[in-house]
This record gives sequence, C-alpha cells and structure tokens, in this order.
Amino acid sequence: MDLVRVLETYRGHDRIIRLSTYVCMFVSGDRKGLAFDRIRAIATDLSACRVILRLFDDLPMLFYNLFLRNRSKEKSTLLRILNLLTNIINQSFYPVEHIAWLADKQVINTDSKKWWVLGVMVWALSLVAEILKQLVSISLISRKLKQTKKQQYLESTDEREESIESTSTEAKALKDNLLEARLSLLSSSSDFLNAINWCPPGVLWAGKLSRSWSGVFGILSTSIMLYKNWPKKS
Repeated sequence: MDLVRVLETYRGHDRIIRLSTYVCMFVSGDRKGLAFDRIRAIATDLSACRVILRLFDDLPMLFYNLFLRNRSKEKSTLLRILNLLTNIINQSFYPVEHIAWLADKQVINTDSKKWWVLGVMVWALSLVAEILKQLVSISLISRKLKQTKKQQYLESTDEREESIESTSTEAKALKDNLLEARLSLLSSSSDFLNAINWCPPGVLWAGKLSRSWSGVFGILSTSIMLYKNWPKKS
C-alpha cells in the first residue's frame, strides 16, 4: 500500500504530520467552542512533535547539503549559487530552532520568543531563495523546451526515426521537469505566505492571515510535497 510505504520513511511521516497539523488549523480556525479549542491543541501538539523530531536532523541535513554542493550538476552558475545559499540558510535554521526549544524547556537561560521569531525569519529567507531558484529553473527549462520543440519540428521531415524518438524523449523529460519546478514554486510560495504571516507585526502582511487561511496554504504546500514524493507506479 502506497500510504504505508510513505509512512515508513522519515520524510513521509513528517509530511503526514505536517498535513494533519494544517488540516487541524483549517478546521478550527479562529472559531470559539470547546471542540475547536481541542482541535487547536492537537495542531499545537503535532507541530511540537515535528520540532522534537528535527532535534536529530542536523547531521543528516549537513550530509545532504554537502552531498548536493559537491555533486551539483547544474550548468547555470546562478542556480549553483542559489543552491549553495539555500543549503546554508536551511542548515542555519536547525541550531536556531534548537536554542528556542531548549529555552522553552528552561535548559538554557535566554528569551525563547526572539529565537522562535528568528527561526521563522530564517525560514522565510530560505523560501525566498527557493522561489528565486525555481523561477530561474522555469526560465531555463522553458528556453530549452522551445529549442527542443524547434528541433523536433525540423526533424519531422527527417526519415531517421531514432533522431525523432530521441528528441521526443528529451521534450517529455523537459516537460516533466517544468511541471516539477512549477509545483515547487507553488509550494514554496504558499509556505512563504505563512512564514511572513508569522513574522513580527509590521513585516509586510504579518498577522493579517486568519488561522484558517494559514491552514489552506499549508495544506496546499504539503499536498504538493506528498504528490512529488509519492511512490511511483511501475
């Protein structure tokens, strides 16, 4: 069963927990009543669960970032720079969140609130870098796809079937990459709306989105993550 295969992986069950959190936020919203208070409490606990799980993510994330940095096959210099920038920002998020959590538990003597706020702002900065990266990717892939379609048109009168088939395969791969980049852009943009909303007052639209709208954007973002990583059919 595909759902079982997803839940067996760390990223899979993390995203299921994330989706459940945002569903609870959407359902409870800012409504009053004991039932809605309980749903909000569930959302808070689920979010706290993800924070605890991330306490052990530093080393895997560091390895992941170093692996990407050393083996990046991106031909675009701008994309390589954005990849590196995204990796550095993402890696810095974890110690910030750990300090905030330890301060909440009174293990260290510091104001946890400012660290939580810093964590949200680091997340927002990471999403900006990710959005820029996807915009550049979409532009490059679209340009390459146009060239491939032009080549495909020129080869349509060519009798060599292997050449036509090769071009068609390349065009299909580019279309798949373009769809993935667009979905990633939509996912990051949805998260960015929430990240700014949870920043301190005075930052763009901070505090202006209702809990239900935050739930909607979170559900959209997480659903795309699950779709992109759902087990592929043979």
